[in-house]
Amino acid sequence: MVGHDNYATNYVTGTLTKWVRRSTLLATGVLCAVLLAGYPFLPDLIPTHFDLAGRADSYGPSWTLFVLVGLLCVLIAATSWLSTRPQMLNFPVVVTAENAQSVFRESERMMVWVSAALFIVYVGTAISVWGGYGAPFFLAGILGLATATILGVKRTLSAG
Repeated sequence: MVGHDNYATNYVTGTLTKWVRRSTLLATGVLCAVLLAGYPFLPDLIPTHFDLAGRADSYGPSWTLFVLVGLLCVLIAATSWLSTRPQMLNFPVVVTAENAQSVFRESERMMVWVSAALFIVYVGTAISVWGGYGAPFFLAGILGLATATILGVKRTLSAG
């Protein structure tokens, strides 16, 4: 069942979860800075879409880099922010005073790993924009998104 009362969160965030969240945010900031600093050196057209083999099949003006950077930075920042506020999420279980902390902690973990997977997608995108072969990173990030979501929902259901 979706929905819950707003129980105070007093669970303890694990060391790995904190480390992954902080590292993801720091690495995202660094990658954003590097990409934006390199903007003047980009060609007029950059790849904007890729086939399953990782080959560019669509190109756009170099200013689309700002769209890509903005979109991915906002997604990573938003999922990281939501990971610190799991009580704002909707859950597939009834959240009670007894299970709230374990449900919130599992949801926090899921959102942190979703954020990390989005960063891997971002790395693949950045490599591809610069003419490299970013498909392995992009595909690993997509697989990470699916895995983090499926395992996160499973663990949240078990916690409920």
